[in-house]
Amino acid sequence: MWDAAEGNLRMPLFLADLTDPFTPVGYGRTILMCYFSLWVFDRLFQHHQYGLAVLALMILIAMDVLVRYIVEQLFLGPVFDIWQYPRGIGIWDYFGENVFFSALGIFLCFLLKTVNDYFRHESMRREKLVMELAYLKAQLNPHFLFNTMNNLYGLSLSEPERTPDVILRLGEMMRYMLYESNETLVPVDREIEYLTGFIELEKLRYPAETYVNFTLEGNVNGIMIAPLLSITFVENAFKHGQLRDPAFPVHISLSISGQALRFETSNQITFQNRDTAGGIGLKNVERRLALLYPGKHMLRVWQEADQFHTLLEINVNAVKAD
Repeated sequence: MWDAAEGNLRMPLFLADLTDPFTPVGYGRTILMCYFSLWVFDRLFQHHQYGLAVLALMILIAMDVLVRYIVEQLFLGPVFDIWQYPRGIGIWDYFGENVFFSALGIFLCFLLKTVNDYFRHESMRREKLVMELAYLKAQLNPHFLFNTMNNLYGLSLSEPERTPDVILRLGEMMRYMLYESNETLVPVDREIEYLTGFIELEKLRYPAETYVNFTLEGNVNGIMIAPLLSITFVENAFKHGQLRDPAFPVHISLSISGQALRFETSNQITFQNRDTAGGIGLKNVERRLALLYPGKHMLRVWQEADQFHTLLEINVNAVKAD
């Protein structure tokens, strides 16, 4: 509760503090020493010159106390007869009284600078991360569209009556890519729907039967994942894999155990489906994984004879939704 008498008492004390000549001297000296100490931190500590930096800080503390002694005890006291400490106090006693407060002021400057630098660097790092992820997503989407539009063009020439189904399926997938995939994380079941749609869309390209096995294991309820991570592996399997040989089908599997997600693809290599415009998808996935799941994922891509394999394992609890 506000006490009027106490408030009336505080106001004169506040005004007296403002008019006290020791106040501007103290503020000015503190600001000056703070700037000098920040220069030491920037120029010496950041260049790992720790011994020289400690020596410079000790000199700054001594200078701060010396300046205060000269101003207070040799100028303000004799000239204006106002004393912060008793008249005639020895300089060593004065040092003993004030060296701690001078060191504390410089330490607070260092602490404030450290906190400010941390938040500034963290803000810049996050901004860079968001910009890089946005760039990688923008690069990924046209890559998918380039391949899909080629497929759609070929189908419209060979089987125009099936083209509306492809367009409808593509529209559903585009809705996911343009809207839902802008989130940091999406439900795994939505990613599965997207993969299923892609597989069905790709199958429409081929007049003969294609052999693709897509298996799911584990409970996907409540599991979230960064969007559009797995599509590149499936896309590559269709581009470079043997699709028409029942003895060598394309295998795609997704399994979840606890917080561990495991995604695998394997296919027999063929160059009949190879296009000359690809190649950026896998690099994008590797970069996105490094940004989103640093130290929380494992990606293997290898070839055994004429079989190509990919294996991705992710700790799906490593990234939190914003």
